Amino acid sequence: MLRWSRLVLTALVVTALTYTVFRVIHPGPGSGWIRQGFVIASWVLFLTAAWLVRKTPKRAAALLILLGGLAIQIVAVTGPPISSDDLYRYVWDGRVQAAGIDPYSYVPAAPQLDFLRDPQLWPAQVTQWCVHAGIPNPDSAGSLTPGCTLINRPTVHTIYPPVAEAYFSAVHLLWPTGGYKSIQCAAVIVSFFTALALMWVLRRARLDPRSAALWAWCPAVATEAANNGHIDVLSALLAICGLGVLARARTTRAAAGGGVLLGLAAATKFIPVLAGPGTLRRRPFVVISAASAAFVAVYVPHLIAVGGKVIGFLPGYLQEEGYDSGHRSVLIDLVVPDRFSTAAAALVIAVTAYFAYRHADPDRPWRAATIVTGTALLATTPEFPWYSLLLVALVALDGRVEWLAVAAAISTSTIWHDITGAPLPNLRAGYGVALAVVLAATAVRRIARAAHNRPGRPAAAPHPPRERTPMDDEPITVDVVLPCLDEAAALPYIMSRMPEGYRAIVVDNGSTDGSARIAADLGALVVTEAKRGFGAACHAGLEAAKAPVVCFCDCDGSLDPAQLPRVAGPVLAGEADLVLGRRRPTGTGAWPPHARVANWVLARRLRRIGIDVRDLGPMRAARREELLGLRQRDRRSGYPLEMVLAAGRAGWTIAETDVDYAPRSGKSKVTGTVSGTVRAVRDMNRVWKELAA
Repeated sequence: MLRWSRLVLTALVVTALTYTVFRVIHPGPGSGWIRQGFVIASWVLFLTAAWLVRKTPKRAAALLILLGGLAIQIVAVTGPPISSDDLYRYVWDGRVQAAGIDPYSYVPAAPQLDFLRDPQLWPAQVTQWCVHAGIPNPDSAGSLTPGCTLINRPTVHTIYPPVAEAYFSAVHLLWPTGGYKSIQCAAVIVSFFTALALMWVLRRARLDPRSAALWAWCPAVATEAANNGHIDVLSALLAICGLGVLARARTTRAAAGGGVLLGLAAATKFIPVLAGPGTLRRRPFVVISAASAAFVAVYVPHLIAVGGKVIGFLPGYLQEEGYDSGHRSVLIDLVVPDRFSTAAAALVIAVTAYFAYRHADPDRPWRAATIVTGTALLATTPEFPWYSLLLVALVALDGRVEWLAVAAAISTSTIWHDITGAPLPNLRAGYGVALAVVLAATAVRRIARAAHNRPGRPAAAPHPPRERTPMDDEPITVDVVLPCLDEAAALPYIMSRMPEGYRAIVVDNGSTDGSARIAADLGALVVTEAKRGFGAACHAGLEAAKAPVVCFCDCDGSLDPAQLPRVAGPVLAGEADLVLGRRRPTGTGAWPPHARVANWVLARRLRRIGIDVRDLGPMRAARREELLGLRQRDRRSGYPLEMVLAAGRAGWTIAETDVDYAPRSGKSKVTGTVSGTVRAVRDMNRVWKELAA
């Protein structure tokens, strides 16, 4: 009942949000201050609604997210564009292409296009963009045709890449008389499909699809995608689909498909290039080749038709925005001389991209994409809010809401600029606050992670039985076996990180620190196994499991249970029979050298007999019935190796995926000590001789 009450409350907040967006579009008298007030109110309501929806029933929440997002988008198109005239160029480019002319051939004021003029785009009254008599025609001899227009920069060629131009053409063909409304309505449709795509990717990644609300209800999406109709919404959709495909790409064909989508996204608006580094940890050559091929393929017809004019106004735009002179990066300007600020911004982006690539999770490429895209915006500090649309979509996937501060900063700074007439101080203040929010949130997250991973932290006090949460009503699709020997300190962390639909089975293997009681109080199913041994505990948990898929995970805090969907996902999808978590150390001391060497030797021996693995990781997943069918006999430290060897002999498809590996909590019983590693190697050698000989 509480969850449904929360759903009603969320719907009321979304209704209020819809009204505030309407007032942003129609502020009334004294529009500057009133509009800014409603912009701030819309962001507050948006964040409140996004927080509330997390604890509502999933199916009802999905419907509310989609319908609420659609309502917000619809009210945003009830008025003309409030802060940009780009969509008039979109309408013009679509009209030019419908006449059979390449959009890069002529500038809008060229006499060759006079027959396409109408009062809708070329009104009789004076506008911001008037062409005076005598201006030379850059495309042929003679002068441009004088006149005033709503199309921005009518004396230069279009700046938009080929996929964007194809979109403009398609919108014109579907609604040739719609004017700017056709672009707005098309953007609403694309934004809606972006919300659907986010839900699809989140579900495939075993993440909460309710995070799509961060896109669907975002005020920046309403104003910049729907009202201003910016093409960035299409590039965001293509980028999200590309990342979603690459996150699950286990074949060359799938990797190529994801690369093609990213290439098309970059050929819509160049910003999605920033999502690239996070996708290169798996089949990088295939991804780069496919993306490059798609990008080049859409340019080739225009290159053949118009040659170098396909570059359009891009060089002039960069100069106009101050990137060539170093006056664009308002934060970097504070610490670096103007003439070096553009180079410094490029260096910051390059270094961030490199580290994002090195630490990227191929199953979650949007994490690296979020960091690189957000950092690029902070480094280059554009004044146009629509540049943040891709970042908003990435935040919906990644969940790091602090990056929304960047989008909010640009949106509010732009209106402060209109009110005060002082763009630089407002922009600098907005981006400065956003940077502070991102750094503070990052610091808090790191401190919390360090506290969880700190060796020797005191044992947890007894915990009262947990309250029921929405997770308790989710069907159990995966059982998680957690062999436990004196892990009281780590259990609160382990249980707090358990994903929805995953049931913890803690197998107490003789603990004396109250681990069993703590696990039970935290909601785990506790199984007691009197026979000491890692394999004995694991197999007891397997026999107690009921779910179709079973995961194994250490109970010492070195592995994050929130990453269990990475190993369980391919098994649930039927893409692999056994998935091992390939450990990526995240801190000093996480993986002692002697244990790493022993693991390397074993993995190499496995590859020599045809089992292609790099790490005999303890986090793994497979189907319960098939695991029981392996009839494993070892009950000591050879159990993990026996599972892989038996699976290989049975012809299973064995895959790996990266998982974080942090310093464990408390005292190690096996690989954290030399003697424990020696015992484990001895057990594994015995298993090897029995099964691999």
